[in-house]
Amino acid sequence: MDSANQLLHDMSDAENHTSQIESNIKAIDSDLKSVDQDLLISKKINTNLKDLNSALVEAKELLEIVSIIPEIGAEASEMKDAVVALQTPVSDALSASNKVESVVGPARTKIEQVVKKVAQLDTELLKLMNAENQFITVLGDAIHCINAVPAGDAKNNLTSGLDTPCGVVIPIVTNFDKVQVDILNTINSAKSELDGIMGTVSSLVSINNSIDAVLNVLNPLMSGLNSVKNALNHTIRIPYGGYPKICKKWGVPYPCGWHTVYLSFSVEQIIKGGLSVIGPVEDLLNKAMNAFLKPILNALHLNFNLPGIPGLGNLTKLATSLGAPLTAVENALDGLVGNLSAFEDAYNQFQKYEAELANVNKECLTNHSS
Repeated sequence: MDSANQLLHDMSDAENHTSQIESNIKAIDSDLKSVDQDLLISKKINTNLKDLNSALVEAKELLEIVSIIPEIGAEASEMKDAVVALQTPVSDALSASNKVESVVGPARTKIEQVVKKVAQLDTELLKLMNAENQFITVLGDAIHCINAVPAGDAKNNLTSGLDTPCGVVIPIVTNFDKVQVDILNTINSAKSELDGIMGTVSSLVSINNSIDAVLNVLNPLMSGLNSVKNALNHTIRIPYGGYPKICKKWGVPYPCGWHTVYLSFSVEQIIKGGLSVIGPVEDLLNKAMNAFLKPILNALHLNFNLPGIPGLGNLTKLATSLGAPLTAVENALDGLVGNLSAFEDAYNQFQKYEAELANVNKECLTNHSS
């Protein structure tokens, strides 16, 4: 039963390849849906990066302004350096994110189209796998039954009856399996490309969380810095002498009070100095200014570390690498769809010759079972 045994081996290989194709298609389907979900966050990242970029620019300007205040000058300068250090990677990431946004829409449309094809392919492949397994079962039963028949004409006739259709089916299976192997190699290559961007796409979640963390630090800082900035424009007024207020009654002037003269300077003017006032007056200005600034400065906390944003470089990578894997997957599945006729033909052939093998097995069981 050389032909029968050869066919059993070839059919097992073919079924294994069909199973691998079906399994890989399901894996691709799962990966694509995961990528699709992760890409939803790219828009939020783009918006957050725009907000963060603007916040960093404003924070740098505010820190430069408030650094003139001696009590916080050193800390403000240190914080400004940290802000400046983050500006370049954030600006680069924003440019990359803008590019990502330009490819995300088409990418998600392509994913939607590919996922629809997967459902069709999965149905066809499962149908074929069932036919292959049924064929293998019937062929294996026939071989097992004939092997149990004693040597003689009956066994020879059964062997010939089994080998003849098997000899016809062997080239059918061989040619079909070559098609499967080519398809499997293409799909494996496409899946490998898709796997290559899975990590990059999934990193979008952690990138967005990191951006949120920086914004959570910057937002209260910006509020405090704006309060200090506004405080610099606040006017400090102190009394500086005066003169008697003169009233008249029946045309006769007489003292009727005191008119106080005030000196008025902004907080920024006082800090920068050069007011051309005498020492005691300058002391009064500083005392009034400090009383005004103290609660505002106490509410401002500059002694902290600005978080980094790991993975920003992945946005550049994603912007340039997202399209190719999806195109490879689409082309691979298109190729499989184009070869569905080969799968349908193989299915029909397996169904046809399975009936012949089943008859041989039935004859063996009916006439030679012990």
